[in-house]
Amino acid sequence: MLEHPGIVLGVAALVLNDGATDENARTVIAAAVEAGVVALDTARAYARVDDDGVGERLAAEGRALRPGLPIITKAGHYRAAASAWDTDGSAERMRADALRSVELLGRPLDLLLLHRADRVDDLEESVRALAAVRQEGLARAVGLSNASIELIDRALAVVPIDAVQNRLGLGVDSFAEYRHCREAGIDFFGYAPFGGPRAAPLATRVPHVAALATQREASVHRLTLAAVLDVLPGYWPVIGSTRVESVHDAVAAMDEPVDDELRQALLGDLASRGVPVGV
Repeated sequence: MLEHPGIVLGVAALVLNDGATDENARTVIAAAVEAGVVALDTARAYARVDDDGVGERLAAEGRALRPGLPIITKAGHYRAAASAWDTDGSAERMRADALRSVELLGRPLDLLLLHRADRVDDLEESVRALAAVRQEGLARAVGLSNASIELIDRALAVVPIDAVQNRLGLGVDSFAEYRHCREAGIDFFGYAPFGGPRAAPLATRVPHVAALATQREASVHRLTLAAVLDVLPGYWPVIGSTRVESVHDAVAAMDEPVDDELRQALLGDLASRGVPVGV
């Protein structure tokens, strides 16, 4: 779906975190776009009670700084109240969401995902609706988010899908869905690559990479992302940075040299977590 490997910026935290402001979101998104992220990631659910389009609108504003920048969005999941979200994967909802996303983003969608594939009542109906949206030209590519191997295979039994976006925290989550997508020729986007706010510090989960980061006076996050981009083809990390400094550090991973020492450090850390070397 994307022409080149690299870092994707997700806007969820910029909209949904306590204290989030549009001003900070615009600043961080602009920094990411200017630094060279390969896509922005948003969703219909990245909304406020009084503004259903804020997440997509902010992404569209960011793309205006670099026309042509792909935007990933998601349908079938929406904000229902101040602290509540609901799921509706019906054909009617999926089409309505797609049309609203096209309106907010200002053009046909680069990639539209079924947001909560694990919660819809009828996955096959949802996937057929995605295929219809793609056939109609409202979206160039379609896929699933939060999908198990079983759900991915059920979707593939209905129509081809282009991408999957799941959580893939290093040292926290299974790589099974990533490997399954690689075998099927499906692009994989991994959100929360560092495990999320409740995970143990990254350095404790990739100790060999952390030791190299200390030696090289670089951040463990940047070296980890650089090595991930090198050893995990077909995987795009979706970062949730809310500060300009962390965006710059993450995007710098795209230009960080990866030598065999760093490559083997990450592979060793993955193997110690039960992920086969050469994933």
